[in-house]
Amino acid sequence: MQKRDIAIAGCGPGGLAVALFLHRAGHRITLYERFAAAQPVGSGLMIQPTGLAVLDALGLADALTRQAAPIQGLHGISVTSGRLALLMDFATLGPAPRAYGTHRALLFSILHDAVQREGIAIETGRTITGTMLRADGGRALTFEDGRDSPRFDLVVDAMGARSPLSRRAADL
Repeated sequence: MQKRDIAIAGCGPGGLAVALFLHRAGHRITLYERFAAAQPVGSGLMIQPTGLAVLDALGLADALTRQAAPIQGLHGISVTSGRLALLMDFATLGPAPRAYGTHRALLFSILHDAVQREGIAIETGRTITGTMLRADGGRALTFEDGRDSPRFDLVVDAMGARSPLSRRAADL
């Protein structure tokens, strides 16, 4: 397999997880983050089976489940009618918890610590405004300060729905 130079735009849980997978596959990774220091943004969230499978593949699921709260089910009431809108008992799916409630800071910390342990480069304070195709077929990121990144074989956009790298960002 050929090693690739890969830029990952965004240092949230998605960007950190993909950085770990690609680094472990032998690629050279650089993460770019707009904040002065990589940090969690947001509050609580629920990690469901897909997220647990990703963390398990990275060897990080136990670190999360030891500190998160198992969710036994979901019970939702309609605000307008007061009637039951959702009832999900996870016990019907099997004996193991199927979801965990956690704070975004815990998930971020577990992933960020793993990225740091593996020596993956993180460049902070880099507000990305776009990407450009280079004459050699590679890509470069463009930054708010007018500078460009080095050449990459691949750019992974992990900046979310309003990413300036997304064609749909203008529609949102």
